[in-house]
Amino acid sequence: MASGAAKRVSKSVVDWTKFAAVCPKHQTDMLRAVKAKHDAFINKVYTLPESLPKIDFAAYKSRLPDPAMADRFEKAYAALSIPYPVDKNNMLKQVEEEHQENEKKVKQYVTDIQAAAKESKTFLAKIESLPKFEEMTIEMYNYYFPETGYNPDRPTFWPHIEDQQPYNPDFKYYK
Repeated sequence: MASGAAKRVSKSVVDWTKFAAVCPKHQTDMLRAVKAKHDAFINKVYTLPESLPKIDFAAYKSRLPDPAMADRFEKAYAALSIPYPVDKNNMLKQVEEEHQENEKKVKQYVTDIQAAAKESKTFLAKIESLPKFEEMTIEMYNYYFPETGYNPDRPTFWPHIEDQQPYNPDFKYYK
């Protein structure tokens, strides 16, 4: 079909395979429904003619008692012009700009996640290099994890839980 309406619609082609690839699994039924509605709309547009059908006003003039009425209808029909919708507020440009901004955010997010994954792999490699917990002595444990070791400037008291130490401002003495 090479009709004008079909050309207009074909400019806004949807890549359904890409759409389906990013669609969550629990929304595939909704995606199928949207695609069915889209296809029905496209098929209806393809069935419509490019221009308004020609009307034989001469035949109407011969049948009507007042031929002037047919002339008025003919003038009104010739003056009828249904314009294709125009993007007055330039929404398409705004959507494209928003898309570009989101693409930048997504790329930044991906690089941040990759950096975090790399950092996590480095941390896991360090953990893997440690001796087994069962084979560690207290001195080894304090060496590898100094924040958990004994600090003479801040001694802990039994039960050695941080929240239950006297220097903790949230500590409530038991009465």
